[in-house]
Order: sequence, then C-alpha cells, then structure tokens
Amino acid sequence: MNQIKQMFKLQQALNDATNGLIWTEGATKEGRQISWLRCIYMEAAEAIDSFNWKHWKDIEGQPDLDNAKVELVDIWHFIMSEAIHFGDTQFAEAYVDMQPEREINPEMTVETLEKIVAVAANANVDKSKNALYEITGLFFKALATMNMNVAELYKRYLVKNQLNTFRQDHGYKEGSYVKMWLDDKGNIVEDNVVAFAIMDKNPELTPEQFYKKLEEVYKNDSIN
Repeated sequence: MNQIKQMFKLQQALNDATNGLIWTEGATKEGRQISWLRCIYMEAAEAIDSFNWKHWKDIEGQPDLDNAKVELVDIWHFIMSEAIHFGDTQFAEAYVDMQPEREINPEMTVETLEKIVAVAANANVDKSKNALYEITGLFFKALATMNMNVAELYKRYLVKNQLNTFRQDHGYKEGSYVKMWLDDKGNIVEDNVVAFAIMDKNPELTPEQFYKKLEEVYKNDSIN
C-alpha cells in the first residue's frame, strides 16, 4: 500500500471514531455541521502566520519553518476528509512521486497558502464549486516549496494521526487525558514533542507499533 493510500485509510478510521460514521454526510454524530473547507482555509491562514510577514513587527525575525510544516500536515488532514466526504480518494495518488524543490522558498510558500485560503473560502461560500482538486494541487505545490516530499508528509502525518487517535482513546473529549509528558531528559513537555521524538528514533514504525510506543510512554511518563 502506498503512503498516500495509507494516510487516507488512517484518516477514515480517525474520522469514523471521532465523528461517527455519519460524518461522510456532513455532520458529526452529535449533529454538528462539518465544514472541511473552512478547516482548510483556517489552517492555511495559521500556516501563513508561521512566516515573518508583518512589516511592523519582528523585522529581523525568522520564519518558524517547523511550525509551518505542522500546519501543512493539519491542512492535509482536512483535504483528505473533504476528499472522503466528496467520494474521491484516488486522485491524490497522482502526487505520490512528487519531488520537492531543492531549497525552501518561504515567499512562494506564503503565496501558495494564500491561494489555498482564497480558493477554499470561495468554495465554502459558493457551494456549487468543487475546489477539491485545485486545493490539493496547491497543497502539494506548498509542500514542494517547503522541500517536503510525500515520505516526510507521511511520517509527520502518522505522528499526528496516531496521537490524535490515542488522545481520543484516553479521555481527551472527557477531559481526563494528560497532555504533559516527560521526555528522555526528564523535562515536562507536551505529548506531541515526545511523539515526534519517538518517530525520529524509530522512522520505520507501522501505525500499530507507533501507537504501542505511545501507550508505553503514557503509562510510565505522563504527569498525573
């Protein structure tokens, strides 16, 4: 199974567990309406904020490229969800062999993200428009400008997907989940920091193996 197909499978499972099987009809099991397009453009706007674009503030500041990559993965969650909702998940496999640019191009990344915001917001207002394919093309262009390939997207997605699944399984909605964990050095950090460290040390883990690693750390190193 290629990595894009695997990510769609994982996203389907997460959405089923979180929102109930009815989510593909546009609402959660609690009856709340879902707008994946709004999720996409809001996350794209957050990604833009990772770059030092404000002419009146932090003039010499550097872009937070790692956070930009985190936001890109969040955008991908919602693109896949919109694709599943729309009923077409195979088209994205055309990007499986995408090659990134050799150097990160922050200006081009911001420009591409702005296009995602514009296209997704417009399509969310005008329901007659299908913007899924255009948004997906822009998304993979944004990845390329950040020097990210599908392999890196998959690794980062796997961490977020399994961590989100783990949170839901351990009382996140009920408020009983403990988000602060201990890292290898005994520092108190958020769970996502530990999760990415696990993946960095074990890049070949399957989703099931990664989940088990999270269970081991949570049992021993969460701050109760």
